[in-house]
Amino acid sequence: MKLLVKGLFLAAGLLATQLPTAAGTDKPESVSPLVKKQFGDSFKVTTTTAAAIITADFDGDGVEDVAIVADSKDPLPDSFEFKYDVADPYNAFFGFGDPRRTAGYGRLDPKRNHDVLVIFGAGEDAWRAEAPKAKFVLINVPFDTVEVGRMLVKKNKPPIFVIRATEAELMDSLVFWDVKKKRWRWQPGDTM
Repeated sequence: MKLLVKGLFLAAGLLATQLPTAAGTDKPESVSPLVKKQFGDSFKVTTTTAAAIITADFDGDGVEDVAIVADSKDPLPDSFEFKYDVADPYNAFFGFGDPRRTAGYGRLDPKRNHDVLVIFGAGEDAWRAEAPKAKFVLINVPFDTVEVGRMLVKKNKPPIFVIRATEAELMDSLVFWDVKKKRWRWQPGDTM
């Protein structure tokens, strides 16, 4: 019995060290200068979702990354100057993933026209680094709230961190970085 209890405490300790930073530990005001510096003036951190900032190791390199919910009228024009990639994983799931063509699709619903800004961290400063590893703007992902989730991709591999996007009226889904294909993917389903 003692061995079982010790094993449970050890497993709980290991899980606790692998969990991401809790959502919402950074306030929108504290990351606004970072968003402006890394993505430009056209993005504003949203104040309409419960957790606008979540952190985890989304690309599996051992360095903390960040996902920030932001609003923008048009995310494409500044992508060259600020060196970020625009991706539409939701419409790519259905075969229409070219963000140049789909950028206007989700803009009609002002309640849900948020973008997800993702910064892959680099070095000791992680996502706060002067020169991050990579930057992305994810458009058209349907959600009311976002949070960090985990998903098992293969039986013999550890689970990966994902962005769990929940749309209260319809469904929840996962958005994750596909390491092999080097792109963002959207997956529908019950992830609760």
